[in-house]
Amino acid sequence: MNTNIKTKKLSMIAALSVFTMSSLALNTVKADTFLGADLEVGLWSPSYNTGSSAGEISGDSKSIFASATFEHPVPLIPNFKLSLSEVNNDSYEYTKLDYTAYYEILDNDMLSIDLGLGVSQFSGGKFLNQEFSGAIPHAYLDAELALPFLNTTLYTDIHHLNYDGSQVTDAIAGLRYDFNLIAVDLGLKAGYRVQSFDTKDFDDLSFDVKTDGYFVGVQADF
Repeated sequence: MNTNIKTKKLSMIAALSVFTMSSLALNTVKADTFLGADLEVGLWSPSYNTGSSAGEISGDSKSIFASATFEHPVPLIPNFKLSLSEVNNDSYEYTKLDYTAYYEILDNDMLSIDLGLGVSQFSGGKFLNQEFSGAIPHAYLDAELALPFLNTTLYTDIHHLNYDGSQVTDAIAGLRYDFNLIAVDLGLKAGYRVQSFDTKDFDDLSFDVKTDGYFVGVQADF
């Protein structure tokens, strides 16, 4: 991956952090019940596959991802989530930025469900030395099931599109162990992530690639 793409990635992670810290400062003034925000940063250990590639694919053994979520109590106006991830190997690479607007369909101490719609923006993409970029819509599902006696939560997070012969999925499933601190709720996360990109005509390219592997991360909920 070239230096410009790495610089953009680090800049985006920094921007997510600054934005979330700003929300924390606002929460301190107006109280937690008015605004909420959380920031997640994780380390992914991916494996790579293409439908047309024979043999092992070489690429980054570790990849950083991040997300920031912003919630408010205003009726009808959706909450917002911004997610960043990247894939880099010798057959294909891209940086993916997800913009998602969602509503809390269910939210209680045991179960929470969020549903929404958004756009996934792909930049710096390459497939077998052919460049691509562009944006596609996605549907969004986030679900959590709390195991209160274990202070642990089962969760899944899915961005998905299946339309006109193309299918794009970014799915996460895992466990989060929660520490309820005074100023912030801190969660340690671990699980499995799959990004699949099967398209017949995306920026004049057709390809079928899959990236999956285990990850660990930390989430701060303000």
